[in-house]
Amino acid sequence: MFDGYRVLELGTWVLVPAAATVLADFGAEVIKIEHPRRGDPQRGLSTGGVTPNVDGVSIAMEQTNRGKRSVGLDVAVDEGREVLYELAAGSDVFMTSFLPAARQKLRIDVEHIRARNPDIVYVRADALGRGAPRPASPATTRRCSSAGPGSWTRSTPTVCGCRPRCLDSATRPGR
Repeated sequence: MFDGYRVLELGTWVLVPAAATVLADFGAEVIKIEHPRRGDPQRGLSTGGVTPNVDGVSIAMEQTNRGKRSVGLDVAVDEGREVLYELAAGSDVFMTSFLPAARQKLRIDVEHIRARNPDIVYVRADALGRGAPRPASPATTRRCSSAGPGSWTRSTPTVCGCRPRCLDSATRPGR
């Protein structure tokens, strides 16, 4: 279904990596960008003994990152960011879970990526969405569960005061 499409993922933990995994499952080439020394923080759950692993392979990390290539890249420095821009120039989709302030600081927000590839589909998603209380704050289990009963499965305005991000997380020119 998505054969021939290239997806560039700069996401951590679960939401964006899982979404990109679905695209990989359907044939897209997905390149996951991780910090060269720290990687995706989800890796630490296995090495710290929080999640199970089999023969040193994190089950949680595999579940949300199967079928991808991973590139260690420090996008906080100019050289790393330039490599990211080059990869974005040849990609069809850019996905990130970074919050607005971090995207601006790292110069990876929609205007920065589209300066190199005006036709790229830019997807930004976080666990709570724009309409949530304190949308610039990272989502945690405590914040998500305090948003209301069932907010993880039923994020509707009547439950937590926000709309599900899947309705407005992708932007594309002319749409």
